[in-house]
Amino acid sequence: MKLNDRVVLVTGASSGIGLEIASALIREGARVALAARSMPQLHAAVEAATRTGGQALAVNMDVTDEASVIAAVAEVIHSFGRIDVLVNNAGNGGTLGLWAASDSAAVRAMFDTHVFGSERVTRAVLPAMLEQKRGVVVNFASTVAWVPMPGATAYSAAKAAVVAMSASLRAELKESGIDVRVFSPPHTSTAAGNDWPLDLPKIFEPAWVAQQFVRALRRDASRSLPGGNGMLLLIQRIYPKLAAHIMNRLGFRALAKLH
Repeated sequence: MKLNDRVVLVTGASSGIGLEIASALIREGARVALAARSMPQLHAAVEAATRTGGQALAVNMDVTDEASVIAAVAEVIHSFGRIDVLVNNAGNGGTLGLWAASDSAAVRAMFDTHVFGSERVTRAVLPAMLEQKRGVVVNFASTVAWVPMPGATAYSAAKAAVVAMSASLRAELKESGIDVRVFSPPHTSTAAGNDWPLDLPKIFEPAWVAQQFVRALRRDASRSLPGGNGMLLLIQRIYPKLAAHIMNRLGFRALAKLH
């Protein structure tokens, strides 16, 4: 995919990976709508982009609120005329903890942001893409969607649902010219990522993840797991008990650090 002059909507774009992706796409010549609840951060990012000749728009969006999503999408279409790419990045992993020590409200909140949030924004954008007869939706997943981790039960389940939803939608929308993809970043040094004290050989920077995202978008990759996480999925396919052992050890060690 050529990115120059593409209109891209990035959710969760006020900080971390979302902000870096939006910035990288602007440098590629895309017209980018940055969506989040934190408007001061969005306005600062837009001002920085316009100073260097980029085209960007800040839109107020809460992915857990349908009216907010619909209004934000309408604003993007009014300003840019269309939406070519939707990046469903909004969300966080929450704080690690045992499921039995949590409550159902926390689990519902995780699904409301990651699963239903992605579904709300996709549903709001879809009519414009169907009219255009083309478009790309990129949903964000995680390695724990395929190999669940103790201490992150709700997050693992929510991301697994995102992966399943993406695969189904990809098949359903293919003939309409709309491609649905999955991007799964590695553990990243963000405010949300730092809440998970994982013993990993490397923790990646948001700017690096953004570069990998741009590469995946250019390559039209239906699924991308940069940073070596694809190896864990390969292990799971060949030796699922070993993959589970690796993730179980990682999760329980992280939990021990928090208590």
